[in-house]
Amino acid sequence: MTTSHRHKANLFGTLIQPWFICIIGMFFYCYNYFLRVSPSTMQADLTQTFHITATQFGTLAAFYYYAYTPMQLPAGMIYDKFGPKFVLFLACLIAVLGLSIFISADSYAMAGGGRFLIGLGTAFAYIGVLKLASLWLPPTRFATVAGLTTALGMTCGALSQKYLTKVVEVIGYKHALHSALFVGMALSIAILFIVKSRPKQKTLMADEMQAPMNFRQLFSATRIIFTNPQMWLIGTIGCLLYLPATVFLDLWGIPFLKSVYQLNSDQAVNISSITFLGWIIGGPVIGMLSDRIKRRRMPLILTGGTAAILLCVVFYVPGLTLTELHILFFIAGFCCGAHPLCFALGKENNPIAISGTAVAVTNMLIMAGGAIFQPVVGKLLDLHTKSPVGLNGIPTYAPGDYTFALSIIPLGVALAIVLSSFLKETYCESQAKEADEQIFTTRKSSALVMDAQGAN
Repeated sequence: MTTSHRHKANLFGTLIQPWFICIIGMFFYCYNYFLRVSPSTMQADLTQTFHITATQFGTLAAFYYYAYTPMQLPAGMIYDKFGPKFVLFLACLIAVLGLSIFISADSYAMAGGGRFLIGLGTAFAYIGVLKLASLWLPPTRFATVAGLTTALGMTCGALSQKYLTKVVEVIGYKHALHSALFVGMALSIAILFIVKSRPKQKTLMADEMQAPMNFRQLFSATRIIFTNPQMWLIGTIGCLLYLPATVFLDLWGIPFLKSVYQLNSDQAVNISSITFLGWIIGGPVIGMLSDRIKRRRMPLILTGGTAAILLCVVFYVPGLTLTELHILFFIAGFCCGAHPLCFALGKENNPIAISGTAVAVTNMLIMAGGAIFQPVVGKLLDLHTKSPVGLNGIPTYAPGDYTFALSIIPLGVALAIVLSSFLKETYCESQAKEADEQIFTTRKSSALVMDAQGAN
């Protein structure tokens, strides 16, 4: 091989290939986001098809989170043990299977089962990207990748709502989702042939740190993570800061805007899209700024405090114009884009050897907001409404019902800011170096024992 060819090969292997592999993982997260937000544009169709109340609608959407949230911990362990390639491939296939069941469902229970399988498969999406980033990219790019991944996912969420709102009105939600089946199959094939689990050239320590764990080591990893008080604080803060996404953008935002501000479907989707846009820009910008100044806590407090104030204005100040809503939601979305810093904090507060598990626990705690609060909002709507039942036997909801039920969002974000003052600053460095060395020594000793046993 000539010097020029070797140089090009090294350039691809060190600069282009790592980002290319991470981008394939990001596409799976985008697919996940499409599937996650799709019910928000189908409330009327799903409510009429299955004859359900707001509580049941919230629960149907939350079936996604019932699988997604608890799977974060085993998903992280699976990544740490087996690597990203085949895990991502199988996860994508499971999500496609769940979507096919949801499309063909003729009962509420069957539709819930489909949503559950979708959540089960896509539970591996975001963790997979961050695991790939931790393996293929420098540590100083981790928060950037976290923010960029969220931004791309929300871009897909915004485009999905625009697409589905139009198409569902014309051909119904089942036909509207058929094209997503083919996209999922194509994506699973791309993962199989393009993604690699880790770089070929790694130092001895890095090799040992990424070697598959046995069950004793996995138990040790979870013990380290769950006995770290900072992890519970980080997860709670992330959960509360992400409520504008899991509760508002993912499900209840469009019905809220149509009821409270009397917007039509296009106007409501545009407001949702502008919020996504703010989040899309804010995620990578705040992530890169945090990496540059080597601070995590200060950006969280400043942006979260601003978001809490703006959300209070949206929910409690009457008579806002359409232009004012666009501005307020854009800035609020930008500020909420700081939530991926919680993933960086989770990673930096634990040994790098268990980074996949640490990020998974962080994501599990953050995404618990969808599992808990999507049905809670529906229940609050049903409890608060005084409106008469419609002709089809389905309750109707007044603007005041939506404002009351969705007040958990600004209150949750405000609480997150209070809790952020108790975070320990990591300065973008691992705070568990001694544990790293201990895990490395333990895993190296285990490998030596296994080699000796193999020799015998």
